[in-house]
Amino acid sequence: MFKKKIAFKLTASFVLIMLIAMLAIGILFIQMFRQYAFDSREETMLTRARSIAEVLSENSQNLGQIRGFAGTMHFLSTMAEANVWITDAQGNLSPTTGMGKGRGQQGKGQGFGLGAGMGQGPMYNSKPLPPEAEKVIQEVLKGNESVSESFSSVYNEATLTVGVPIIDSAQQVIGSVLLHTPVTGVTATLNKAVSILAVSLSVALLLAIGLGIFYSILFTRPLKAMNLTALEITQGNYSARTGVNRQDEIGQLSNSLDHLAMKLGCTINQLFQEKGKLDDIISSISEGLVAFDETLKPISANFALGEIMNRPQPYLLDSVERDFKELKIEHHLKKVLDDKKPVQVLKDWMSKKLKFTVSPIIDSHEQVTGSVALVQDISQSERLEQLRRDFVANVSHEFRTPLTVIRGSVEALVDGTVENSDDIKRYQHRILSETRGLERLVGDLLELSRLQAGKILINKSEINISDLLEDTIKSLQTIADTKNIKIHYHSETALPPSLGDYDRLRQLFVIFLDNAVKYSPNNTLIYVESRIIEGNTLSILIRDQGYGIRAEELPHIWDRFYKADKSRQSHGTGLGLAIAKHLIDIHGGEVSINSELEKGTEVEVKLPLT
Repeated sequence: MFKKKIAFKLTASFVLIMLIAMLAIGILFIQMFRQYAFDSREETMLTRARSIAEVLSENSQNLGQIRGFAGTMHFLSTMAEANVWITDAQGNLSPTTGMGKGRGQQGKGQGFGLGAGMGQGPMYNSKPLPPEAEKVIQEVLKGNESVSESFSSVYNEATLTVGVPIIDSAQQVIGSVLLHTPVTGVTATLNKAVSILAVSLSVALLLAIGLGIFYSILFTRPLKAMNLTALEITQGNYSARTGVNRQDEIGQLSNSLDHLAMKLGCTINQLFQEKGKLDDIISSISEGLVAFDETLKPISANFALGEIMNRPQPYLLDSVERDFKELKIEHHLKKVLDDKKPVQVLKDWMSKKLKFTVSPIIDSHEQVTGSVALVQDISQSERLEQLRRDFVANVSHEFRTPLTVIRGSVEALVDGTVENSDDIKRYQHRILSETRGLERLVGDLLELSRLQAGKILINKSEINISDLLEDTIKSLQTIADTKNIKIHYHSETALPPSLGDYDRLRQLFVIFLDNAVKYSPNNTLIYVESRIIEGNTLSILIRDQGYGIRAEELPHIWDRFYKADKSRQSHGTGLGLAIAKHLIDIHGGEVSINSELEKGTEVEVKLPLT
């Protein structure tokens, strides 16, 4: 774990760079020092070899007369700090007691041939010639100076061999001088230099480790502060700051991070404000909204969706997914994702007509990232559209029937088909009756239109409801007698006066009583009751023993031209209850109807008292 930290990496890199640099410098230094030592030793040995060769060349004629030459050579060998060999022109070792004929090996051998005498005496150097010197001798006998660095099997260490030719006055090579010595002094000096370098390298390495750790900590401390600040920002604390005050690149990075935190905090606040506004807008939409991801999973839904789908709140996304699978919307969602075009679907759900508008969600790269469905309850608009169609059909039907009767009667009179005066009068009465029916229908339509437009003038005054109901019942009793229906009225005594329009309220109760008589079988009773409820409200109940109305039709009985029993022939226009509802509304009252099939209907009208 520690190896992954930047402090370790920085320290290791710093130490490694220092180690490589010092090793490179040390190796270069040792190599240069070695080369300098060898070059200096070579130059010294060459100088000494040239001196010996020059002496031998000058005494090549009278060398045999010089006594003590061997001692001189021994002195030179000692001063040269090397083994000295002298060879003739053929590369044979030569004795040093004379320059005439003699034995080179153990005092017996061929001499230089530089003199005429024979010499017998000890050789200067009786050691055998080293093998690594043979190549040097061959090069020297060609008239060239030669230097060789090699490993000697005799000394078991590196050696240095130099050779210089002996040239006479005729510029002919008459022999060679060979100096051969181990480089023990140079090697020892190099070993000592390496030891000093190793100690220096160790000390420098320890110093580098210490400095690397120090500067790594100094470098990584602000980075740790910035890391902690970044973690605070990820947790939503946009007020966090690094606290680093430096003028270098790290300080610039720290300032940028602080500036980013400030800007990010402002941006997040703005996003939350915009999200709040968007949530308010979505929650205020009466239509349902649900968003899906690319896998067709719902990810969000508004409050109105649960109400439209008739589901309790909160409407969980799992329930949304289950309901949409039941509605079989997945196919349309896939089509939207593939085609990138919105589609509209109509579905029936729990006695409702729902309209689904599914649209793709496309990002800035023209990639589909999901879809959103707008769910609208169009049951009301569908019902209104159906009512419009029914209204047109009913009006057409109501007008067509009397117009057909009128037209047929007029054609019969015009064609002379009817000649009997009694038949003529009957046709004329039929025309008059249908004309009055059309007049009544047109009047009801105009009345309803004026009520809906608020163009009806209401002359309110204090009226006695009991007198009004008795007058209305007395007028309707004549019609009820044709079906042997009795209308009974009961009222609490001393009812306070009510504020309203006498004619409009009479019209209201005529509508309810006329319907009660019209849709009740023969030989039944109709009960009318008035009473005071809740202290300041007048309640009028009208209860019959008629055919009743189905529960699912009760919400629609106030619509124009709506007839609860379409199979039963009726002379009504279907506008009476619509007019009655508007009359109650303009008086500030309420109305409710309870009904059961074959058990009758109860209408309750509530009017405010003065």
